[in-house]
Amino acid sequence: MKLLNIKTIGFIVLAVLTFASCQDIVTYNDGYDDGTTSTGTPVISAIYDVVDTACITPLIEGNLQEILHIKGNNLSNVKKVMLNDVEVPLKGIYAKAKDAYLQIPRVAPGEVTNKMVYTTELGETIYGFTVNTPDLEVNGLFNEFALPGDTVQVNGGYFDLYGFTKDGSGTGTITLNGQNITIDSLTTDYMSIIIPKNAPDNSVLSFNYTATGNVKTTKDIPYRQVQTLVWPDLANYSQYGMWAGTDYITDGSGDNGPDPLYGSYIRVKGSFSSWSWNNLPCGGFNLDNEDVVNNPDKYYFKFEVNSASGYPFYDSSAGYIFQLNSGWYVWNPSSDISFNTYGKWKTIEIPLSKVATGGMATGWINFYFIFQPSGDWEVEHNFADFRIEKKDF
Repeated sequence: MKLLNIKTIGFIVLAVLTFASCQDIVTYNDGYDDGTTSTGTPVISAIYDVVDTACITPLIEGNLQEILHIKGNNLSNVKKVMLNDVEVPLKGIYAKAKDAYLQIPRVAPGEVTNKMVYTTELGETIYGFTVNTPDLEVNGLFNEFALPGDTVQVNGGYFDLYGFTKDGSGTGTITLNGQNITIDSLTTDYMSIIIPKNAPDNSVLSFNYTATGNVKTTKDIPYRQVQTLVWPDLANYSQYGMWAGTDYITDGSGDNGPDPLYGSYIRVKGSFSSWSWNNLPCGGFNLDNEDVVNNPDKYYFKFEVNSASGYPFYDSSAGYIFQLNSGWYVWNPSSDISFNTYGKWKTIEIPLSKVATGGMATGWINFYFIFQPSGDWEVEHNFADFRIEKKDF
């Protein structure tokens, strides 16, 4: 029993010593500040991009998904941060008293205030800050002459910012002549849609959405505008005064060529020697649109092109040449980067003013298509649906 009492006393002494030791530690750190304590209303002195670790260049504006470093006082214990009318998720904010870090959400604001409202448990501050929000980009279809029932890519971006969703639950909608269009695939920068099987030619695709500032907006783009074709019936080429190159006209059968989009098309296949002059279809058409004549800068020269996978377009000082009226234009899509459609039809649009360098006139217009490679070329290229179409559709 006496031994037990001695052990019990020993444990008590040890506990007291331990408690005293802990008390000494707490007392020693009474003045310690871990940087998370705020004592008043938050103050923002400056905002920096997180990569500006030396905090040299303060920001007055930022971009979606940019990570910001906020400097100031009393920034801890955040309750809410608003950029315009968009709330920053709290779980993505790291804040201490003098520094806070957050990422600008990838969300388009409805109401634009160009302000950051920073709220903590001890108050709120407002700081002038602009979030650059890109506008919706809808620049036409990858192939404007895609067949009814086809799936086709929409050229553009920022679709997710403006309410377009694959399941149709968002606020953005797409219609073709009033008929709802199904979105086949959608990412932040990619969209493909399904053209209805009953889609008629000369149709209009409408993208309906709410733009920044809660503005209801519609962007229209063309689909199969056959009414603008300059050679709508290539199979009957004599009506276009064609004096050369008619042997390049095909309906796509017999040579493993791509399926046609609208009647016959031009197929350039084979070996061509350096600087050889090759007349592809050369003829003309009647032009009775005075607006085209007077305002060529308001129009595009468009066509569809298809290059087989192993036959890209080559960078060439000559290559494919369009002679429209008295003008001369060399189309060299690989001048900056190699161009290949990999067996798919792709719409090309060039400002008409760049192609018709000699101007336009009403009446008969000469239209010559010529191929002159600057080196020995083995090609398999296809062209279709030459047309003159208004830019502001």
